[in-house]
Amino acid sequence: MAELSGQNLSTSMCDIEEDNDMSASLLNHNVSFSSTMVTSSMDMSMPKLSITLSDAEKLKLKLQAENASVNTTKAMGTSLLEEISLADDDEDEADESDRIIAIEDTFDASTANMPASAEGRDAQAEELVEPEAAPSPIEYFQSRIIELGRRCWTSSADAQHYTKGCYWSPDGTCLLVPVHLDGMHVMELPADLYATPTMQTTTRDLSKLQSAVHVPEGGTVYDCVWYPHMNSQQPESCFWLATRQHEPIHMWDAFDGTLRCSYSGYDAVDEVMAAISLGFSADGQRIFAGYKRCIKIFDTNRPGRICDDYPVKFAISCIAQTSESPNTLTCGNWHGYIQHFDLRCSPKQGPLFTLGGHKGGITQLRYAEGAPGECYLFSGARKCNKLLQWDMRNYKAPLAEFQRNVDTNQRIQFDFTTGHSWMLSGDTTGVVNIWDLGGDKEATSLPLHTDCCNGIALNPTLPIMATGSGQYHFIGSDVDDDITMNGTVIVDEARTPPEEDKLRPNKEVLYENAVVMWWIGPSTPN
Repeated sequence: MAELSGQNLSTSMCDIEEDNDMSASLLNHNVSFSSTMVTSSMDMSMPKLSITLSDAEKLKLKLQAENASVNTTKAMGTSLLEEISLADDDEDEADESDRIIAIEDTFDASTANMPASAEGRDAQAEELVEPEAAPSPIEYFQSRIIELGRRCWTSSADAQHYTKGCYWSPDGTCLLVPVHLDGMHVMELPADLYATPTMQTTTRDLSKLQSAVHVPEGGTVYDCVWYPHMNSQQPESCFWLATRQHEPIHMWDAFDGTLRCSYSGYDAVDEVMAAISLGFSADGQRIFAGYKRCIKIFDTNRPGRICDDYPVKFAISCIAQTSESPNTLTCGNWHGYIQHFDLRCSPKQGPLFTLGGHKGGITQLRYAEGAPGECYLFSGARKCNKLLQWDMRNYKAPLAEFQRNVDTNQRIQFDFTTGHSWMLSGDTTGVVNIWDLGGDKEATSLPLHTDCCNGIALNPTLPIMATGSGQYHFIGSDVDDDITMNGTVIVDEARTPPEEDKLRPNKEVLYENAVVMWWIGPSTPN
C-alpha cells in the first residue's frame, strides 16, 4: 500500500477509512479530486470524486477481477462510490448549487469569440483599440489679424526705453521682453486664449499686458535665451539666461525674478568678461557663450567660472546648433561671416567651413529642420537687406534670398511658424514681412507699427504672434525738428524763437515703443 501511495494521488478531503483490501487498492490507483471546495461559516460540502486509471493499472485490475467474484467487486465498488459522492446534508444541496458559478459564465461577451491563436488575438486587439487622433495642424494667416494686447513704455530725451526683441518660452505661456535701460520683463499669456480655437473679430476686449516678473537692472542686454525644456508645471525648469554689459551670465527665475546662479568668464588678466551671445545645447546640459576671442562652454549643473575654452579669431555675435549634430556649432561674427566649428577638433584646425554673403555683421542664425536628412540655416545681418537660406548639405551658395529693409545696427529678429511653413521678419520701417516657404516666397508686408519693428516671435503652441517696436533716436542741438515720443512733443524753446517757429513747418519724429500680441489663426466675424 505504501508503494502505490506515490502514484499521483491528490485529494483535498479528509481521510477515508479503508474497509477492505479491494477498496484500499481502488483508492490508491491514480485517484484525483478535481472539484472546488466551497467553504462557508455554517457548512462544508463534499467535492465530487473522479477516478482515472492508466492502461497498466486497468490490466492489473482486470487480472484481479478474474480471480475474484465479479458480483462482489461491483457491489463493493458501487458501495464505495456512493459513500464518497453523497453529501452530508441533503438540505444544503440547493444552496450550494446557487454558489457554484460555471466557468463559461465568467467569460466576457466581447472576448467569447476571440481567436485561439496568439496572432489572431493580437490582430483583434488592434482592431478593438482605437488609435489616438493626431492633433490638427495650426492654420496661419487664413483670416484677418486681430490685436490681443499691448504694453507701452514711456520715454524721454534723457532715457529712451525701447524693446530689444521678444522671446516666447518653449511651452508658450510667457513672453520675455528686454527693454533698454529698464531691465527685462516677463508677461504671461492671457488666460482666455489657452482654449480658443477660433477668435471672434469684435467680441474680445483688448488686454492690457502686465509684467508678471520684472528684473529692474540697468545696462544693455546683449542676449537672452530660455531653457529649452522649460515647463510651467515644473518650477525648477522655469528660468532663462541673460548676458549684459560688464556682468557675467545670470540665470533668472521665471516665477519670482530672483537670481539663481551665475556663469563667469574671465580674460587673461582675470577680469570678468561679458558674453556677447548665448545658446543652449539641445538637451539643455551645456551653455555656449560667445566672447570676443573665444567660445566658452559651461556645464548647466555647475555654475561658476569652470568652463571649457575654444579659441576663435573673431567676436561671436550669435550662435545656432541643430539637434542632429550636438558636437558642432554654427557661429556668426561682426565681420559678416558664418563659421561652422566641430568642438571635437583642435582649435588650431579652425572652422570646418565659412559662409559669406552678408555685407554687415551677423545678428541672428536659426536652423529650420525639414524632412529627415534636410537641414536649412537662415541668417540675418545688420544694415543688410537680405535674409539668406543655406542648405547645409551643399553650402557653396545660398539656396534662397529674402528681401527686407534693415537700416540700423540693431538686431531685427525673424522667426518660423510650427512646421516651418511660414517665415516672418521685422523691419526698420515698422512692417512685418511674411514669406510662404512652400510657395513662391514673395514677401507680404503688414504695416503694424509706426516705428522700427525689431522683435518678432511666434507662440510654439497657439497661432499668436508677438512683436516689439522701438529704436534709439538721436536728439541733439543739431536737430531742428520737434520730436514726438509716445504722443509727447518735445520742443526746445531756447533754441527756436517763437517767430521763427511759426514760420517753419511743424516736423515731428514719431517714436513708438511697445510690445503687442496678435492673433494670426482662424477667426469668424461676429
